Amino acid sequence: MLYNKLNNSTLQRLIEKYLPAAQAAGCFSHLQGLSGGSLHFNLGREEYVARHQLAAPMPGVSLSRQHRALRRLPPGIGPRPVCLAEGWLIVEWLNGEVKSELPSLQTLTSLLYDLHRQHCFGWRISLLPLLEHYWQNTASERRSLLWLRLLKKMKRQGEPKPLRLAPLHMDVHAGNLVNQSDGIKLIDWEYAGDGDVALELAAVALANNIVCERLVHAYAKLSHIPLQVLVQQVARWQPWVIMLMASWYECRWSQTQDKTFLTLADEAWSLLWNKN
Repeated sequence: MLYNKLNNSTLQRLIEKYLPAAQAAGCFSHLQGLSGGSLHFNLGREEYVARHQLAAPMPGVSLSRQHRALRRLPPGIGPRPVCLAEGWLIVEWLNGEVKSELPSLQTLTSLLYDLHRQHCFGWRISLLPLLEHYWQNTASERRSLLWLRLLKKMKRQGEPKPLRLAPLHMDVHAGNLVNQSDGIKLIDWEYAGDGDVALELAAVALANNIVCERLVHAYAKLSHIPLQVLVQQVARWQPWVIMLMASWYECRWSQTQDKTFLTLADEAWSLLWNKN
């Protein structure tokens, strides 16, 4: 069991320290996810999520940054953080419905715009170091000459200059949206950081296979960014996002040998080659 391997006595001690009014935790259960390392538990009627720092975390993923991001967010956008200590991050569990599909275009756009209007977190999202790390930590038989050529091309070009810098979530999909009576909240902030709003739009559209033009048009109207300017900026980011997705899947395949990642990587590469 993952819980036993991650030193349950340490987590129990943290729970007693930071949630002293509660009794001992019970009913631990694993949360499914591509990154892994999370547990759900209850203390009486209250519920929480504990995430442990993985022994080999993915680059750009930091419990410390995730904790700081959640502390900076106003109520109504994400879960409330409880503590970060001894390799564990504990946050409140958000009760609500997690649907299999994204909300309406208007609701999704409003959610993104509300997030992007908040104060920046204080650290920038940089894709190039991630792309280089994934290349270096992927199985050698999966590295192709086309992949290498494209990576070198991106290094020469450099990342697009931000059109509008804002706090980004960078993992918006139906599974990370909790529908509550007072609105929708975002969970799983491990990839959050400051970046171009157009990068987030490109990531949302590609990760969820939705019509990018409709999303960009709706966002441009809310944000008062000229439509054509935003369209062009999102287009600049699209190859970067596809490359990021494909590389991430490749790295996870090498780590886990889970064929799900191999299938997702092949789909992303196909999309990228078609765009090029």
